[in-house]
Amino acid sequence: MPIGVCANTEKVIFTARHGLASASASATVLDTSESGATKETTLDPTQWKRLSSPHTILRAENLLPSFYENDVTLAALRKQETQASSRSSQDSSKQETGTRAEKGVGAGALLEALAGGNVDLQNREFKWYILEDLEDGASFELRVSYPATSPADFDMVVWTLDEAQAHLPKNIQLRDHFSENTMFARIKATYTGVSYRSDGVSSGPETLPVPYNLVLERLYLMIPYQALKLAVVIAVVAVVGLGYIVPTIHSALLRVANEGSAANSQKEK
Repeated sequence: MPIGVCANTEKVIFTARHGLASASASATVLDTSESGATKETTLDPTQWKRLSSPHTILRAENLLPSFYENDVTLAALRKQETQASSRSSQDSSKQETGTRAEKGVGAGALLEALAGGNVDLQNREFKWYILEDLEDGASFELRVSYPATSPADFDMVVWTLDEAQAHLPKNIQLRDHFSENTMFARIKATYTGVSYRSDGVSSGPETLPVPYNLVLERLYLMIPYQALKLAVVIAVVAVVGLGYIVPTIHSALLRVANEGSAANSQKEK
C-alpha cells in the first residue's frame, strides 16, 4: 500500500524589473563578492538551470542544507586543527607531536563528516537559477516544495542582473552571457531538525541533501498562471453548460412531458 508523504511549500512573489539595482545589493558587495563561499559555489553561470515565463517546473532538485553548527562548531574545529598543526611543527617532542597530530586528525574527520563526506562544505550554502523571458513590470511567484520528512527552512531571493552581479566575484561578468531582461534566484536551505548525532562524526540527517521541486509561475491579477487556466476552463464549461446544454436538456424534458400528456389525453378520450 503506497504511503503518502506530506510536503511543505515556501514561495516568494516578485515583480520583474530590468536594469534597476537596489541599495541592499550594493551594500553587501564587500561581504559576498570576497567570500570563499561565493567563489566555491559560483562555478560557471552558463551552467545554472533556467526557468522561463509563464510557467516552468524543475523536479527532483537537491540542496545540501547549512545548519546551526556551521557558524560555531566548524570555525572552532578549523582553529583547533590549525593550532594543532602549528604546535606539532614547533614541538620537538615525538610524543607531544603524535598527540597533537591525533587531535588534528580528529578535527579533520569531524569537519569532513559535517561537510557531508567529500562534498565541499561551501557547496551546501546555496544554488543559483536563471529566470528568463520575464516581462518588465509583471508579477511572478517562485515556489519551492519539499517533503516534510526533510526539516528545512528555505531562503529565496530574486535579483536583477546588476544586483546578482554585486554578489558574484569580479571575474564573472553576467552581462557577457545574459540579456537585460534576465533575473536570477539564489536559494539556500537551513536544516531545522534536531540532530541525533552524539559523537559528532556519525552521519546525521543534516549531512543529507534536501530534495525539492522549484516552480516559476507568472501571476495574472495575483492569480497563478496554472490556476488561471483552470479557472478559464471552468468558466467556459459553465457558460457552455448554461447557454447550450441546460436549455437543450430542458427542451427535451418539456417535449417528453408534453408527449406524455398528449398520450394520456388520448387514452381518456
